Amino acid sequence: MGKLWLIEGLPGSGKTTFAEMFVARGDAYKFYSEIDEAHPVDVHDVHWVEGDMRCEGEVIDQDEGGRFVRYQAGAVINGTDVYELPFEKHVDLMIGRWRRFVERAQMNEADFVFECALLQNPFTIGMVSQNVPNEQIERYIETVAALLAPLDPTVVYLETNDIPAVFRDVYAERPPEWQRGFVDYYTTRAYARANGLDGIEGTVRLLEERQRRELKVLSHLPLRTIRLVNDERGAFEAFDLLWNKEDANHADTETTF
Repeated sequence: MGKLWLIEGLPGSGKTTFAEMFVARGDAYKFYSEIDEAHPVDVHDVHWVEGDMRCEGEVIDQDEGGRFVRYQAGAVINGTDVYELPFEKHVDLMIGRWRRFVERAQMNEADFVFECALLQNPFTIGMVSQNVPNEQIERYIETVAALLAPLDPTVVYLETNDIPAVFRDVYAERPPEWQRGFVDYYTTRAYARANGLDGIEGTVRLLEERQRRELKVLSHLPLRTIRLVNDERGAFEAFDLLWNKEDANHADTETTF
């Protein structure tokens, strides 16, 4: 298969575990988690600084309009967190980062594995945080998918059938600060406010809608797609069965387990 693997799914669906098991298959993969500071695309805790505004942080990327800056603790912060920018501005900047990544990746011998960069980030920012029209989010993802074509990418989507049960299990396993932070984020942003969602029940309803939208856009993207139900955490074993089939390297349509 291609040079880029995109592991997607809801929070708690098992993306990180799946990705780590996947890359353990060999040494030809470069895996980047969603919070990896070296991530070629994701910009966790990174600010956008317009023009030549002075800043004290590390410039990790730039384009003609400004710089992507990561600050150390105690530094004076200028600019705006990239994930808090208005959606249209965020999209413009991120498309530039995707384009630059594809250009570099075509010259790199390694295969890349990204965790939740294609679907989760656009839907978290566009839907959960800012509640922009879904068509805007889909256009953004479609643009990125077109840019990725030279890398012949594969999307592995870890689907959750019973979202209420799985989320409650994940919620119970996580520390109290994660529990508060996750539910607060999902229920105090624009989508939850507009739809009267609160608490764990509201979070679950939002996650159900988010997965529905992610699977909808994924169904018409021109990308090789493998959907694996992972409620019982057996997705990697199912994936191994697919991998070992004689025609695995020729799959060009959606596969669901």
